[in-house]
Amino acid sequence: MEPIRTCVGCRQRDSMKHLLKIVSVNQSFILDRQRKLAGRGAWVHEKCLRLALDRKGLVRALGDSNSESLETWLRNQAQNMADTQ
Repeated sequence: MEPIRTCVGCRQRDSMKHLLKIVSVNQSFILDRQRKLAGRGAWVHEKCLRLALDRKGLVRALGDSNSESLETWLRNQAQNMADTQ
């Protein structure tokens, strides 16, 4: 049986393989593609990133009060993912 996690954007439960894991380590954010890093993490569908930011789900899950830095980081990640496709 595959582990199930809840998306911090849409709040739907889904398999880990369908979700991105974002980890906060030492006040910086990492997109954990291997889904194995330790640290405070949040699970989110790629399509729910904007929703997770708007609802402050990522901010709550990662324990970061600076949502602006998180939004800037996510914007950069989205651009990097678009560039590699």
